[in-house]
Amino acid sequence: MPGSGSETRQRQVTLKARFNEQEAALVKSQADAAGVPVAGLIRYAVLGQTPLRSTRTPPMDRELAARMIAALGPIACALRQAHASGDLELLSETITAAQRDLSEMRTVLLSSLGREP
Repeated sequence: MPGSGSETRQRQVTLKARFNEQEAALVKSQADAAGVPVAGLIRYAVLGQTPLRSTRTPPMDRELAARMIAALGPIACALRQAHASGDLELLSETITAAQRDLSEMRTVLLSSLGREP
């Protein structure tokens, strides 16, 4: 059998439906939110068959992650400047911890995007 999939697939009949752009986006976002394939969501909606389990994790929103990474730099810089000004001496430990946390967040986000931190 050419293509991907199981040789012992139980569901061998494919049905098609047409959606406009907004409907398709809504169906895909609902499937992502539920952590199930679109076909599983449609079977649930039409036949009332509860999906056995989440079969995939929702994809990471790359645009959101990129914006978060971009926002980390100015935050860290502002914290360093506040710390260097001496106005927040009592909070220096907090500022140091925040800088460390921001650095770790940046590393994790870059790694999740497949980039070198």
